[in-house]
Amino acid sequence: MPQTTQHSLTHVLLLWITILSIVQVVFITLFFTTGHHSRALSSSNVTRAMKFQANIAPSAPSELMGKVEMLTFKATEDNRKITWATKNQDQILVSVEPGETVLKINKDGYFLLNLQVTLSKCNRTMGSLYTVSLNSKDTVILQGRINTNNCSTGLLGKVEELNANDSLEVTIIRPNEDDIIDENEYLTHLDIVFFPRN
Repeated sequence: MPQTTQHSLTHVLLLWITILSIVQVVFITLFFTTGHHSRALSSSNVTRAMKFQANIAPSAPSELMGKVEMLTFKATEDNRKITWATKNQDQILVSVEPGETVLKINKDGYFLLNLQVTLSKCNRTMGSLYTVSLNSKDTVILQGRINTNNCSTGLLGKVEELNANDSLEVTIIRPNEDDIIDENEYLTHLDIVFFPRN
């Protein structure tokens, strides 16, 4: 008697698995056939919307952004004092007195600030004791730690709204007096991209 019950349960189970497999194949087929079709429709709508937006945008990017200015500052260090110099001699946007550590902002606007600091050598056993920060007055704008594997912060970046007469200063906390910055411009630099307020 138990064998006939098991035999009928086996048939029911096989029928159930067959039905589930057929339903699964139907759903997969529908997913791929209608899924690609709806994606094609949505991408054509996006293309039409993009074409419409492109027709109403200003003809030149400079009309939208205004006058964008870019500066790169190279660092030098003397007695643990970091000074900055730029190749651009006019100091209309940012000024720095020779031998000074503070950069003075001369225009109101939005500033994209990118900072990277690399040390010539660093003590790998000190771990995260190396900290670099870019400050404006008493506010920390950017802060990062020096990775002791490559002695660099990597690129730190942020957009900040600054006013005329604000200042920027880079400070480094380092445990060892012998750890000096690498003065190669591609390893230690401060880049500023200025966008005027409209």
